[in-house]
Amino acid sequence: MFTMKANSVHSLQQPHLSWADGLALGLEMVGLGALMAWGWQRFGWAGVLLPPLAVSVLWARFLSPRATRPVTGLAWPLAKLAVFAVCALALTAVTGPLTAAAYFALALLGITLGGTR
Repeated sequence: MFTMKANSVHSLQQPHLSWADGLALGLEMVGLGALMAWGWQRFGWAGVLLPPLAVSVLWARFLSPRATRPVTGLAWPLAKLAVFAVCALALTAVTGPLTAAAYFALALLGITLGGTR
């Protein structure tokens, strides 16, 4: 289905989302949750807000699909790997190394399946 708006044609179809997209979103949400829990343990309320906010701003600016200054090439998966590694370290402090290792293994899978930019 198509619509006409201001002399341009727009498709009404929703974008196709794969299970790899769902994995990526889940990893991002778990990572933010781990940063919030770690921040709470270490710094109280300021720790709940500041670490996830900083990572979210960096992710939105450089790594998200609609990034304002997107990172490309080999730097893109390496930057994602660095962010997920920081989240895995926070998860280690909160839950232990086994959970963090499983999270990081899923992050590696997600980065591998996520393609390139």
